Amino acid sequence: MKITWTTPAGEYPRLYGDILGQPHVLIAGATGSGKSVLLHGLIYTALFQSPATVNFVLIDPKRVELAGYKQLPHTLKYASEPDDIRAAVRHSVDLMERRYKTMQKNGQRIYYGADIYIIIDEFADLITTQKKDVLPSLCRIAQLGRAAKVHLIIATQRPTRDIINGQIKVNIDARIALRCPTAQDSRNIITVSGAENLPRYGQGYYLTPETMRPVLVNIPYTDPAALSARVDWWTRQNRFRRRWIMTE
Repeated sequence: MKITWTTPAGEYPRLYGDILGQPHVLIAGATGSGKSVLLHGLIYTALFQSPATVNFVLIDPKRVELAGYKQLPHTLKYASEPDDIRAAVRHSVDLMERRYKTMQKNGQRIYYGADIYIIIDEFADLITTQKKDVLPSLCRIAQLGRAAKVHLIIATQRPTRDIINGQIKVNIDARIALRCPTAQDSRNIITVSGAENLPRYGQGYYLTPETMRPVLVNIPYTDPAALSARVDWWTRQNRFRRRWIMTE
C-alpha cells in the first residue's frame, strides 16, 4: 500500500511514501505544530482502502484524538486505558508472530493480507507511564513488523532524547519533524537542526530510508468535513465490521 498525502502545488515536494519501504513512521514536533492534522490526514488517506486491505490498532492515551475512529470497520482495537493499551500491544505482537508462522508454513517472504497500522497518538505519555510494559513489545514490532505488514505510526509532542531514544531511532528510520522548540529537539528527530526554524504550521522535514537526509515538504491539510463524511460512510457499512481477532 502507498501512503500518499495530496498537497497544494508549490515549491516543495509532496509527502509521499511506500509503507513497505518505510514500514514505520515517527511524527514529532512541539505542541500545536500540526501533528494531529498530519495524523488525521494519514488516516483519511488510508480510508480510501477497504477493511480487507487496511486495519487499525488505535492507541489513544489522551482518550480523545482517535476516539472518532473506534467504530470503523477497519479498527481491530481501540485502547485508551492502561490495561487495554498493554493488551492491545501484546496482542499486536501475537498477531505478528502468527503471521510469521503462516509465512513459514506457506514459504512466503511477505505476508499476503491486510496492512495493520498501530497508531499511537501520544508516545511520550505512553513511555512515561508504561515504558517497561510496552516498549519491548513496540521495539519487537519495529524490528520484525515489515514482512508481516504490521506497521507503527507514532506521534509525540515531546521530541526529547529520553522519548526518542536509540531504540526508536534504530528501528524507525522514516521520521517527520514539525516545528520544534530547540535545535536539539530537531536533531533528536532527524539528526540535524532546522526544524526549530519551521513555521508553526504547513511545513516539515521528512527523513526517509531512501534519501537518508531530511527533505522539506508541505504538510497537507485535510478538510474536517471530508474526513467526517468518509468516517460516517464507513461506519454505516456494518457488513464489513470486524472485531479483534487473534487468528487469520
